[in-house]
Amino acid sequence: MKFCKVEQKPTQLTLPSCKVVSSVIYFVLSLAAICPAQTNQTVTLRGLVSHDDKLTTQDLTFDATAAQLALRYLHSKDPAVLDELEHSPALALLLDHARNFDYDVPKDSPHALVQNLLASPSKSPDPTGVCRQSLTFFTGPMLADPHWVNDTLRYLPDGFHFHATLFLTYGYDIGVAFGPSASLNCTQVHFDGHPRELTYYAIHELHHVGFMSIKPPRKFSDVKTCRDLLRMARYHTQLEGMAVLAAWQRRSDEHALNDDSDYVALQDEAEMKREEALYFDKLKQLADRGDQPADKEAWAIFESFSAQRLWYRVGARMAQRIEQTSGRAALVALISEDPEHFIAAYQKTAATRQ
Repeated sequence: MKFCKVEQKPTQLTLPSCKVVSSVIYFVLSLAAICPAQTNQTVTLRGLVSHDDKLTTQDLTFDATAAQLALRYLHSKDPAVLDELEHSPALALLLDHARNFDYDVPKDSPHALVQNLLASPSKSPDPTGVCRQSLTFFTGPMLADPHWVNDTLRYLPDGFHFHATLFLTYGYDIGVAFGPSASLNCTQVHFDGHPRELTYYAIHELHHVGFMSIKPPRKFSDVKTCRDLLRMARYHTQLEGMAVLAAWQRRSDEHALNDDSDYVALQDEAEMKREEALYFDKLKQLADRGDQPADKEAWAIFESFSAQRLWYRVGARMAQRIEQTSGRAALVALISEDPEHFIAAYQKTAATRQ
C-alpha cells in the first residue's frame, strides 16, 4: 500500500518498438495459458521500453511460467508438467520463503509444497478461473506500460538497480518476496474481477525486494527472546509500511484506494488512531518482557501485528508522516538504519503536530 508519488509521464506507446513488443508478448503469453506445449515464458523490462528509457538500467524479469504450468497440469494431469513446475525457479522462491518465515505449508520438499498449493490455492470458489484472469492481465495490460516500476523505485535509494524476477505463481499468499525475487498469486480471491490489483501488489512486493537487499530479514528460527521478536516487529513495520506507501499515489490517481481494506482504513483518521494505539500497546508488551524466552504468548503477540494488519497500516501511516514532514529522501535514507530509527522519526513528527 502506498501514498506519495511524483507521477512520471509514461513513455508514449506511439513508439513502434514498445507497442509491437507489448502486443507480441500479450499474444504469445495468452496463448501459453491454453497451449500445453508452450512453457518458460519470460519477459525482461528492458524489452518492454525504448532503448533510451531509464528503465533499461533495471535488470528485472517478469515470469508467468509457474502459473501456466499449474493450469496445464490441472487440465492434463501430466506428470512431466508437474515435475517441471516442481523444479521451476518460482517454486524455489516459495519454498525458500516458507522456510525462512516459517509459513504453515509443507516445507520438506518441492513436491509436497506443490501438491498443497494445487489442492488448496486460495479461498476463491474458482481458482483456475481467477488464475486465467490474472495471467491475461499479468502478461498483457500490466506489461503494456511498465512505468509503474518507477513507483517502487521512488521509495528506494537513488541509483538502486534491480537484479530480480517477479513471478506469477499458483497459490501461496497474495504475494511474497525473498532474496532477489518476488511473486504474485494468480488464484488470489482479491484479484478476482479486479486484475489491476496485480499492478499495485507488484509495486508492493518489488519494494520488498529492494528493501531486503539493503536490510535483509532475520530467519524466524533464529528468534530466541522477546527482544528478538520486538526487533522483528519493528523491522516488518518499516518493511510493510514503506511498501504500502509506494502504491498509494497510483491507487489514488486510478481511483482504487477503496478497492483494498488497508487503504480504506488509512483514510479513516479515527480508525488509524485506534490501530496505532493498539500497535504501540503490543510493542510495549514485547519490550516489557525483554530477554525472556519467546514463548507461545509472545509469538501470538508478534503474529497479531500481521493478522490485524498493523504492520501495513500503522507502518504506512508512519512512512507517510515522515515523508510529509522531512521529505522522501529522509524517509528512504531510513531504510539502511535500524528500524527503531524509523519509529522514532515518526514519533518525532507526531510530537510536532501536538
